[in-house]
Amino acid sequence: MHDGRADVSVVRHPIDPLGLVVRPLYTEPRVAVLPADHRLAGKEAVALFDLAAEHLLQDPGQVPGWRAVATELRTGRPAVPVFLSVEEKLEHVAAGRGVIFLPLSVMTFYTRPDIAYVPVPDLAPNEVSLAWPADRQVPLAEEFALLAAQ
Repeated sequence: MHDGRADVSVVRHPIDPLGLVVRPLYTEPRVAVLPADHRLAGKEAVALFDLAAEHLLQDPGQVPGWRAVATELRTGRPAVPVFLSVEEKLEHVAAGRGVIFLPLSVMTFYTRPDIAYVPVPDLAPNEVSLAWPADRQVPLAEEFALLAAQ
């Protein structure tokens, strides 16, 4: 959006809101994504603390509460590759390299026999918002935001 290629965008938090108008749309529960043979795969739900000893394959800042429980943040965190897609993240999880936390809707779109999705009720939901540049006139942005929120 900052480069002018898009007027409005649907964004998942966390984002840097600097220079943007951000209008909340909805929240979505998060799930832990685990290898299918993981000891917690198949559970009805897990607590964030239950996964504290796991290697997190994403920025800890994207997982509310992770810094408070994660063992690896106190003992030395291995390097995490940069992933360019959800598919790449899922490949690493399936290979047993760690876990990730993603919005519940991912479970619907990425069904795989080698991974398991387990709800994490004590993890804050993912926020989805509409955003547009604050320094540009986007005449229909407010109206679009109202319609999208319905």
